[in-house]
Amino acid sequence: MFLALRELAYSKLRYIMVGLIIFLLSFLVLFVSGLAQGLANDNAAAIQNMENEAEYFVIDEEAELQLTRSLIDDEDQQIVNNHVDDTQILGVHQGTIQDEEESITDITKFFVDPDSNLYPEVTEGELPSEGHEVLANESIQEDGYAVGDEFLEDTTEEIFTISGFTSNQTYSHTPVLYVTEEGWQEMSGSDPGSDDDELLASALVLPEISEETVNDLNNELGDGEVVTIQESLSGIPGYSEEQGSLWMMIVFLFIISAFVLAAFFYVITIQKLTQFGILKAIGANVSELARAILVQVVIISVTSVAVGIGATYLVAALLPVGMPFMLPVTMVALLAGLFIVVAILGSLLSLYKVKKVDALEAIGGMEA
Repeated sequence: MFLALRELAYSKLRYIMVGLIIFLLSFLVLFVSGLAQGLANDNAAAIQNMENEAEYFVIDEEAELQLTRSLIDDEDQQIVNNHVDDTQILGVHQGTIQDEEESITDITKFFVDPDSNLYPEVTEGELPSEGHEVLANESIQEDGYAVGDEFLEDTTEEIFTISGFTSNQTYSHTPVLYVTEEGWQEMSGSDPGSDDDELLASALVLPEISEETVNDLNNELGDGEVVTIQESLSGIPGYSEEQGSLWMMIVFLFIISAFVLAAFFYVITIQKLTQFGILKAIGANVSELARAILVQVVIISVTSVAVGIGATYLVAALLPVGMPFMLPVTMVALLAGLFIVVAILGSLLSLYKVKKVDALEAIGGMEA
């Protein structure tokens, strides 16, 4: 430890440069990871939030996991109800709305039972109490909407009113509007208030059920299939491609970081071969020298990554509202830990060089 700290104090500029490289790499990894999580959340938050209360969807198997294409017929609804008690209807329909100035906003309309645990909490205003009222995600405020504002809905060409706002409810990068049962019946072409017609269901939401029940349902359903909520996310247009591209970038950044750090630590070690040779000649063993290198790597890495985390959150606070960014503490801890491990792995080549150095040759200025 003493040897490592003395070396860091003596060669400050050299190690500051290495620390700067680690800081920039860690900042880049953390920032891209935050963008990946933010985009994933903005693309599927309304569905991901349901995982807290449910586990499976029943979706039309011909819809290819896309909720907006799915339609569960009455017969399949009855089969599911015969096997599962707490089944909830989920309606999903994408469209547009227009304000008084005819400005068009892309939105997604959701229908779920307002008395179920799937229904989001109100953050401003109140729950819809009439057929032509909706609960909207607060991101729609960026388009100038407020509680009490009216808009023209494209499917019914009827006027609807925003009764309140909720948070973190988006689908396919659009704000979600939660409509009433009457509003959903109008949009689906049913007669509002009629007891004869089953509600149109894009999917059926199921709680945690046994594998046996899942198999029974898949065997009995005519056009539907049971999938996990997580599996259904891949049906959101662009979700898999978007996340795959970003996480591939992150993986390559880790690989590049390993090679860059290995090169830096190796060059520094080569520059200090004479010192290592002298230390070996006066009795220092390889384990002591290796411990000194590892201590230096850990100190530089932890300090640089910590600064990188702080810089990431600082830049995130300055991002515009429209740019989705989310970096949970658990992910920060995981990525920071991985980065420190990568830095340590990058120093292994240096440790090998120290082990192979010959004291007499190093003192004489020859490369071991």
